[in-house]
Amino acid sequence: MPNTEASTNGSRPARTRTEPSERSASSLSPPATRGQTFIADEVVSVVARLAAEQIEGVHQIGEPSFRAFLPGGSRHRGVEAEVGLEEAAVDIEIIVDFGHPIRQVAERMREHVIETVERMTGCRMVEVDIHVVDVNLPKVDRRPRRQLA
Repeated sequence: MPNTEASTNGSRPARTRTEPSERSASSLSPPATRGQTFIADEVVSVVARLAAEQIEGVHQIGEPSFRAFLPGGSRHRGVEAEVGLEEAAVDIEIIVDFGHPIRQVAERMREHVIETVERMTGCRMVEVDIHVVDVNLPKVDRRPRRQLA
């Protein structure tokens, strides 16, 4: 007799369990159809962040914030993901190094994030929005120069 267990996590559907005596080897469906894989938003955020950091011209992901270091602060600042069963979308905030063409950096990043997330998760990326929030300027020596006589 099937035993239905209520879900303790509101986002997961209730599961139905069948006693082993009720199953037979010939009645089992292929392994790929015997359940679902749920990938957390945070997992896609981490994968997207690591992929984005590999792009030349990206100085930093997200804006600097002391809140990231406080208890309860986000480890994934600058990257937000929404994941369904088969699709995902990501928003990424970046700071670009001065001298790099911003739109080209963003396009390379978008392509790399899509390729990496799809390969690692099997989710189809429906959207990767990139928000360029700042440009990192090179450090300039502002000390007055001495003139030689």
